[in-house]
Amino acid sequence: MGVTLALGIAGTALGDSCANVSRAPAPCGFSCTTVVVEGNWVWLPSLANVGLPGLPPFWGFAPPGRDDSVLLGFPGANGNYQNGFSSSLLGHSAYCLKGVNSDKSHGVVSGCE
Repeated sequence: MGVTLALGIAGTALGDSCANVSRAPAPCGFSCTTVVVEGNWVWLPSLANVGLPGLPPFWGFAPPGRDDSVLLGFPGANGNYQNGFSSSLLGHSAYCLKGVNSDKSHGVVSGCE
């Protein structure tokens, strides 16, 4: 069960997410004894407590209603993020809608889905 849960989270924790690299780290840093969640943001290093060690020191966003939110029981886990249009925070932005850098050959590459 633990391996299955870890694999499930590994595939979803970063799959349809956004990382906030400017937000202050969780007070426990890399020594968290539980998964640290604030709203729909999860402190990625704290996922070591469910079998995902070595994640970067960022906050990851778990969109309400998407697989990672439902799996982890986050607030709004049964919500319908962006009315099902996208799981990306930028799903309705010009960046995603116009396909900027769609060949992913240079610059910032989005995870728009």
